[in-house]
Amino acid sequence: MQKTARLWAVRLAFAATVAAAANSAFAFADDEARRAILDLREEVKTLKADLNITRNAQMQLSSEINALKEQNRQLTGRVEELTNALAVEKRSTRELFGSIDSRVSAFEPVMVVLNGETVQVQPQEKAEYDAAVLLFQDGNFKEAAAKFSRFAEKWPESPYRPDALFWWGSSAFGAEQYKTVISSQNSLLKAYPKHPRAADAMLLVGSAQAASGNPKAAAATYRKVIKTYPKSDAAVTAKQRLGN
Repeated sequence: MQKTARLWAVRLAFAATVAAAANSAFAFADDEARRAILDLREEVKTLKADLNITRNAQMQLSSEINALKEQNRQLTGRVEELTNALAVEKRSTRELFGSIDSRVSAFEPVMVVLNGETVQVQPQEKAEYDAAVLLFQDGNFKEAAAKFSRFAEKWPESPYRPDALFWWGSSAFGAEQYKTVISSQNSLLKAYPKHPRAADAMLLVGSAQAASGNPKAAAATYRKVIKTYPKSDAAVTAKQRLGN
């Protein structure tokens, strides 16, 4: 009986020891699990923090990208404005220089062929002469005579002047201003006796004398044409009018 009691006592003691060891092991395992959970929570917390930082960085980057896009849009618009302004400036510059060239050209002498010779005249001088010629060609003899008269007075050194005097007389003849014909052609003959128009000018004087009722004076003028300019076409016409 005593032996059995001791055996149970030993068994109980062993069971208590095993239980204590198990409790101790379980307690250790719980501590490890708690630490692992805490560590995991810290890692999760850290990951969340890192994720927030990443999100914030992405948002910041996106904001900067949008800002750069806006800045680029503004710069592109500004470049277009400057390009357009430059194009306008270039066009204005070309127009300005074109205007200057036109103004300068208006005062630069021009070369023209007159009676088989190349001569230099002023643009305004040429324009006034051409305008008078057009009036004569259109049959506006009175206006043409007035313009040629003004031209001869305004441009006394012009290469056009001998021709202007001749066409003045021719226009006056068409307007039946015979005294003007005679005076204008005598001015031509006095100043330019060897001019290509001289023989025709003298013949025109004779024509004006005949038209104004002075045939004797006209005949004398025709004979003078034949004597002074014997090889001219005007001399041939003068002979015909004299009946030679």
